[in-house]
Amino acid sequence: MKKSTLLLSALFLLLLNSCGSGLKGFMIYQTDPTLKTITKVRALPTQNAVGFEWDKIVDPRVHGVNIYRGTPSIGKQSFNRIGSVGSRYATHFVDKNVKSNRRYLYTFTTFSLGKESSHGAVLKVKTRPALNGVSFAKAYVVAPKVVKILWAPHANQSINRYVIERSVDNQPWKYLIELDGQLVAEYIDTFVQRGHSYRYRIVAKSYNNMLTQASAVTSVSL
Repeated sequence: MKKSTLLLSALFLLLLNSCGSGLKGFMIYQTDPTLKTITKVRALPTQNAVGFEWDKIVDPRVHGVNIYRGTPSIGKQSFNRIGSVGSRYATHFVDKNVKSNRRYLYTFTTFSLGKESSHGAVLKVKTRPALNGVSFAKAYVVAPKVVKILWAPHANQSINRYVIERSVDNQPWKYLIELDGQLVAEYIDTFVQRGHSYRYRIVAKSYNNMLTQASAVTSVSL
């Protein structure tokens, strides 16, 4: 009985901690116009992330900063809270949930004990386009049930992996395999059958998981 009680207590504490960490994203704030609004934010976009920096907050009532993101739209603009920084001494935030060559809108608030400031000015950000893909890719039938895919290694030194995608009989693209190494230049596909057509494309990936554009499509039929 004692073991059961201890187990239930542990489960309750685990659930309580989980709920506590999850509630932060769902907290509803009341607007407090006396709280300092963040008006100047500097953005540094890359292909797959956007970094932000703002000036130090001196108001001792402020506990942190909320970050809101939207996408340009026609009509009434809406924003979703995508993160919070839980200290007024912090001055940086990185949004890693973005895609390359996309336009985003951001606005920031400060918060304190269930209240937050008015939203600051809307900041327009465009992420950088993806790197060009590999310059050459070609598939060859080298045996009755074997396809060899060759490509030119990507010239950018940040590339260290290649993702091969395949489409069978013009069906949607599917992940086939990921290969390590910038100088890797071939793959042998033995999971093929006669009477089917196969399309392949190569997507290079960098050390920090940025994807290039897909290569030109190369096709074979067995």
